[in-house]
Amino acid sequence: MVTLTVEKGSVPTPEQGTAALRNLGLRVVAAVLQVTATVAVLQVLPPTIAGVYFKGFVIAYGLAALLRGKYDLFVAQHFVGPQDPTRSTRELVRGLGIRVLIRSAIACAVLLVITADLDVMDVYLRPYLQTYLPFVLAVPFATLALFLSSVLRVVNRTLSSTLVATYSINIMILAVANSASGSEETLLLMLSWAFFAGTVLAAGVGVLITRNVFPAKTVTGVQTAPIAWPEVYAASGRNGLTGIALACLQWGPLCLLALLGSEIQIAHYAVVTRTAQVVDFLIPAAILVPQGFLLHSRLANAMRTGHGKLAVDLIVSLATTTACVAAVAIATPWLIDLYGIDYTRLTDLFVFLFATQWLNGVGRPAIRHLAANWNFPLIRRILFVSMMAAIAASLVGIPTYGAFGAAISVCLGALFLNGQAIQAAFAGCGARGCA
Repeated sequence: MVTLTVEKGSVPTPEQGTAALRNLGLRVVAAVLQVTATVAVLQVLPPTIAGVYFKGFVIAYGLAALLRGKYDLFVAQHFVGPQDPTRSTRELVRGLGIRVLIRSAIACAVLLVITADLDVMDVYLRPYLQTYLPFVLAVPFATLALFLSSVLRVVNRTLSSTLVATYSINIMILAVANSASGSEETLLLMLSWAFFAGTVLAAGVGVLITRNVFPAKTVTGVQTAPIAWPEVYAASGRNGLTGIALACLQWGPLCLLALLGSEIQIAHYAVVTRTAQVVDFLIPAAILVPQGFLLHSRLANAMRTGHGKLAVDLIVSLATTTACVAAVAIATPWLIDLYGIDYTRLTDLFVFLFATQWLNGVGRPAIRHLAANWNFPLIRRILFVSMMAAIAASLVGIPTYGAFGAAISVCLGALFLNGQAIQAAFAGCGARGCA
């Protein structure tokens, strides 16, 4: 989430512009890694086997979202905006990370027992434990990596967040896919363990980056108070159901597609989703590059009132998101040629998932405004309404339309989420004024 709320009178410097260009370059590398890793998988695995592989992604990332949801909300509530100098942010992130890791390790053990029992109860063409073992073992590391990525994103370190969430996993997939050989089953197994190795590496990178972002030293003359962990756990626990709603909004339609759809449908959906995610990599850089060179002071001068500041943020997000979506959409026919003939005729999927990225990009300033002006009942209502719309549409659409039904559901959830967020943000500015 990028915010454009800058101090009036701030003047861009050449260093800011250079840093913005470097940021853009690293994001372009992330996008290239995402696309090339997808191409590498599709070149070695046919659609039915690729669907099994991407179903493993759903297991790992879906469970990770469920396990970290309430902590993501806690971080959004307490880390957006000015930091309390008497609180050791580094110790707080470290403690929450350890707790997330322990919770996900327990869930991993339970899931291993369940998959083993499923194999004992019935004989399947593809044993659950053997097929999904790397993805199940990856759950603790994926949960920790994505939690730390979320922390970095909340404090506006969006490039660092992208590095943690995508670089390591895509690099490992590329390395294995381009060097492995053997039968389809062998390649599936090797790529699955590459995903596991990527999550371990991502968790390690996340720890190193967050240690650098949140240094151990404190503000001179300010005594750091010890963290009241019972209060922290109680506060995050109050977000439990809302965290589940957030996870279901993000991953519910895809999990239902994994249960109700075929492997080919999952492969189609995963390929289009990974392509659409490139938009999310580019949006922050598309905002920061012109801001770093030319538009920083102009935007600051335009932000005189709460409504004006929010409106400018939304207008800039609208323009940059539209440009990024258009750029990726123009490149999509070339990307489809790289993916292969099995992934043609997916225009409807691309339209709805690109629309989802567009909605999420346009609504980012409103989402961040809600986090900065925390109103838990309002946020809970927005998430529950959006989640119910997405899940209900999935239950109706997926059995009939498959992957297309899942794409419609995700887009509908994004529409409800961002529409409500924008309305609530302007209403909040009118009632209290914006910070």
